Amino acid sequence: MIQAQEIMLVQETNASDESFILITGGAGFIGSHTVDLFVEHGFNIVVVDRKLPQFSNPKAIYCQLDINSAEFETVFQKYRIDKIVHLAAQASVSYSVTNPLEDAQDNILASIRVIEMAKKYNVTKIVVSSSAALYAHPQYFPIDEDHPTEYLSPYGISKHTMEEYLKISGIDYIIFRFANVYGPRQNSLGEAGVVAIFTDHMVQNKPVQIHGDGEQVRDFIYVKDVASAVYAGIVSSVSGEVINVSTCHDTTINELYQELKNATNYQGEVEHVPMRVGDIRKSILDNSKAQKLLGWKPAIDLRTGIKQTVEFFQITK
Repeated sequence: MIQAQEIMLVQETNASDESFILITGGAGFIGSHTVDLFVEHGFNIVVVDRKLPQFSNPKAIYCQLDINSAEFETVFQKYRIDKIVHLAAQASVSYSVTNPLEDAQDNILASIRVIEMAKKYNVTKIVVSSSAALYAHPQYFPIDEDHPTEYLSPYGISKHTMEEYLKISGIDYIIFRFANVYGPRQNSLGEAGVVAIFTDHMVQNKPVQIHGDGEQVRDFIYVKDVASAVYAGIVSSVSGEVINVSTCHDTTINELYQELKNATNYQGEVEHVPMRVGDIRKSILDNSKAQKLLGWKPAIDLRTGIKQTVEFFQITK
């Protein structure tokens, strides 16, 4: 029964009398910030995640469940789910290359289960997280949503497959393609974001590794800006759209390293190692569609975001 797997962090009311937003992956990096923002705006939130929340919100309900299990349906039976934010995913490009079956299970099959439950229980809207990994061979910059999709990894394929299932579901949806998300609470091991990895090593004065020559270009977007985009998508009437979430600014890995070095006063060594399979050379996403349709734009510049990220890692280490 779900009660055995449920972590009640609020006094439960009669759930059938209220509607809830379900946030899958809400115990994770992006998910936890998203939960906080929705709770702040007064929404009833149910979180489903395989992991126990490290950063839980006392006004949200947490259910420790695997989406790819039969028990997932009990969440819909117990709570009246009106909308879904689907963030649960296998999030590592490199892991997908060596573990494509697990990547497909977590990113394709789990997403299909979410969609099927949404159809069965009359969910009115789904907002999902996709990725800049779908733009593997950019033909122009910044990359807009009409750019052809190509892949260098199973991760990119699985995310695009999820998108296609959602498009034919008949449910109102928004697909967000995130640029490189960073910020407080990011796991330097699990999702392996380069900002988290560098920061973790620098605050502990460990050697830092840069893959390749460090001239790879990325579009780094602060996690709270991502959460605000997701919120804007849920509360808007916009539907049936693929939307980039990005800063539309380019930063090389070498430039990122220097910013973090300055912020942490790092005195350690840097080592250049071979490029990873599946890594895209250059990625800058156009965010004008998000601005036009949702009235959203990023609020945190890279230097400010790095400062807040470093402060978090210094406190938690």
